[in-house]
Amino acid sequence: MAGATDARSSQSRAADLVDPLLTRQTILHQTPDVQGTTMDGETVLLDLSTGRYYTLNRLGSVIWELCTGHHTISDIHAVLSDRFDVAPERALDDLVTLVNDLIQEGLLQPERR
Repeated sequence: MAGATDARSSQSRAADLVDPLLTRQTILHQTPDVQGTTMDGETVLLDLSTGRYYTLNRLGSVIWELCTGHHTISDIHAVLSDRFDVAPERALDDLVTLVNDLIQEGLLQPERR
């Protein structure tokens, strides 16, 4: 039975993946069961519901810190483009890839405005 629940959860999370064309309408919330701490530019996340740990590099840490439910993906993209020496297209690709990975893991929840 647990396998069927996990499969449905994965399918519903897959349906929530961020579409790069909707970055101005999508905001992100950290899942309440996830605790994070940042040290020396890296963030370690603990999913209290599964006991799994995740590590984010400096770029991922900035993204995580901005996923408060107040910033659109476009807002986060603008911060990344200003803060890091990276082409805007690459910053968006990296942002959408990481956000979708975190959504699939159940660490972030997208909301469309």
